[in-house]
Amino acid sequence: MALYLVTYDLIGKSFDQYETLIAELEGLGARRVLLFQWVLRSDNTAAEIRDHIRRFMHPNDQILVTAMGQWASWKAFTDINQI
Repeated sequence: MALYLVTYDLIGKSFDQYETLIAELEGLGARRVLLFQWVLRSDNTAAEIRDHIRRFMHPNDQILVTAMGQWASWKAFTDINQI
C-alpha cells in the first residue's frame, strides 16, 4: 500500500461545518498530521482518493493528494512512521 498526503484548503464553509469530511477521512484510516493535512495508506491511486474525498467538500474548496516517499516532520500531530 502506498502512503499518501492529503492536504486541502476549506474555502466554501466555516471549518466547523466539515464534520462529514473529517469523519470520512478517519473512516479511510487517515491520520491528521497538521491542521489541514492528513496521511493515509491506500491501494487506490491519488486521483481515486481525490475524487472520493471531493464528494465531502464544498465546490470552492481545494485539495491535493500526493504519494509520499521520504519525509521529515517536526511537531506533527501523528508520527507518520506509525501509519
